[in-house]
Amino acid sequence: MPSAFLNGIDLVHDDTGGDGEPVVLVNGTAASRTTWRAHQTSALVDAGYRVVAPDNRGLPPNELPPGGITPEAMAADVAALIDHLGLAPCRIVGFSLGAVVVGELLLARPELVSQAVLMAGRARPDTFDSALNTARRDLYDSGTDVPASHRAVFSALCYLSPHTLRDPAAARDWIDVFTCAPGANGPGVRAQYDAMGDADRLPRFATIDVPLLCIGFADDVMVPPTATREIAETVPGARYTEIERAGHFGHLERPAEVNAALLGFFAEAPGRSTGRVHPGTALPGASARRAHPTDAGRGAA
Repeated sequence: MPSAFLNGIDLVHDDTGGDGEPVVLVNGTAASRTTWRAHQTSALVDAGYRVVAPDNRGLPPNELPPGGITPEAMAADVAALIDHLGLAPCRIVGFSLGAVVVGELLLARPELVSQAVLMAGRARPDTFDSALNTARRDLYDSGTDVPASHRAVFSALCYLSPHTLRDPAAARDWIDVFTCAPGANGPGVRAQYDAMGDADRLPRFATIDVPLLCIGFADDVMVPPTATREIAETVPGARYTEIERAGHFGHLERPAEVNAALLGFFAEAPGRSTGRVHPGTALPGASARRAHPTDAGRGAA
């Protein structure tokens, strides 16, 4: 488990090493870097890439880091890691809160990035997102210990597609994963719930000048695909694709389709104008195969 002392914290990260072109993966709220290992890391390594995945500040051992827990601070951590490992210019993927972090990186240090992907990304909060984060903060502040069974069902409803929940085998597998996975908690995770705040970042995104793919998940109740699509419609030259029968955890529910989208985009020459992909249109090589959540690990929004 490599780490680097950067920006006053021990930045823990995975690094597959090797001579492949680097891809940096940035996860969402309360989600460990290990979640990427279930599907994306192996697919990228098999395609010849080197994969680097840091833990965001807020997770141990950086629950109360100097500089606080904000998208800007997390973006600075990613930039410092890219500089430290000599990865630039590299490809980068952000999921959920990680997409906000990557957006900040594209604004602050665009020279570090050759291509970027925002999965389940939003540039501004909506009513449900704000209510959910308020509920999470209230639950943490109350000190209530939620039973694992309740946490598992709540997670399934928030993170999965109804199509997955209607499949008895898949629903059972996912409930088992959510029941056994430790609930993410602690002051750092509590602070991550505040990280997005009430800021509307969309106008600033109009200045991004990095080749960008936005991936929305059709059944995502946490970050509706319209929120991800509006980023693509704002960033000049960005493209958008939507993964069907996928909830917020679409990269774990539909890894074949998501990985095909990533690899198809990465295979294009950086900087090339590609035009837009219409919602529901898979990129070349996408598959309709459903994957089970084995080894999906812990992850949240």
